[in-house]
Amino acid sequence: MKAHATLSNLTRTRRAAVEPIRKLPATAPQELEAEPILFCPGPVATSPGVKEALTRVDMSHRDSAFETVLARVVAKLKHLANAPDHDVLVLGGGATAATEAALSTFISPDERLLVVSNGAFGERIAEMAECLGIPVSHLRYDWGEPVVLEQVEGMLDGDPRIKAVAMVHHETSIGRINPINEVGRILAPRHIRYFIDVVSSLGAEEFDMVRSRATVAIGSANKCLHGVAGTSFVIARRELWEETSHVRPRSMYLDLRRYRASFKEAGQTPFTPSVPAVVALDTALSELEDEGGVTVRRASYQALNTRIRAGLSRMGLKFRWDEHGSAVSLTVAQLPPGVTFSTFYEDLRARGYLVYQGKGPVSHDSFLVANMGAIDAAAVDGFLDAVAEVGGLPRH
Repeated sequence: MKAHATLSNLTRTRRAAVEPIRKLPATAPQELEAEPILFCPGPVATSPGVKEALTRVDMSHRDSAFETVLARVVAKLKHLANAPDHDVLVLGGGATAATEAALSTFISPDERLLVVSNGAFGERIAEMAECLGIPVSHLRYDWGEPVVLEQVEGMLDGDPRIKAVAMVHHETSIGRINPINEVGRILAPRHIRYFIDVVSSLGAEEFDMVRSRATVAIGSANKCLHGVAGTSFVIARRELWEETSHVRPRSMYLDLRRYRASFKEAGQTPFTPSVPAVVALDTALSELEDEGGVTVRRASYQALNTRIRAGLSRMGLKFRWDEHGSAVSLTVAQLPPGVTFSTFYEDLRARGYLVYQGKGPVSHDSFLVANMGAIDAAAVDGFLDAVAEVGGLPRH
């Protein structure tokens, strides 16, 4: 009887446990906030063509269509950096991932690395090496100080354990171009591996794998190449693989030997990359070629940079580290008197422009304004008008 009662309870028609969802009243579609123009050193403003490339991508990284795109990107980067006898390896991730991949693949824990730094990103390389267990000698200059070649030579002569040297080409935190070719001439007869960060220089500053005598160069898609964040690359001299065959991998995802094998065997990456970012980089590199290459882009950057500096100077704003060797794509300027960066940032953003705060010793009173990316003279003039308005400064 109890069993029948239980069965009856189980089979009896019941009211639905979930009430029907009431239809919500229709609401008007919200308008998207207008995109601010990026005057920061990455990510950068992208062209309509790059934006369009991002929107049309439904592509498998294991399909031949992506293999074709990846092969084009590799060929374009080799041409851009004059890397005829080198491998180009494209990774998913930012330049920090690519730098860590290069250090962990090509330097063993029993080899010493000399890091030459005069700003935030050189110091970051030293920190990464230490995290990887690589012994580090650090020729650490005050931010903005020039590299003294005789001191580099002295470090090398004084320590035969040094097997590799790393430095940044365009040290973005200070807007300075470092003497990579001159350092390369010092290293070549010593047969020391040479790692150059070209993240903020490739595409706008003069760089050549052969002339610089670089062993490894590390780059990113989203600065002077006008791509988007999410993909980076390592360019490595082919003899390096045999020279560093003793180095055991310390990461699976960042093991560049896997990337080389995957590209050679299948024309692919070993792990899922940011497919849209790679496609966008392919378009951005084509646009760079179409506009006339690095020489033309550098001239364009120089004109924009001069326009920015002239405008800020007329407002009475001073520059940091403003001397010979400054990059064509970046200016470090002092904030308007009596204005904090947070106020400056928010007021500029409300007017449609983004900048970055100064780093390190000038973080309290300076800002970084970059002229990288798809911006023009009209955008620069609008930006300068906004700075004058926010700071209560004379525009002309």
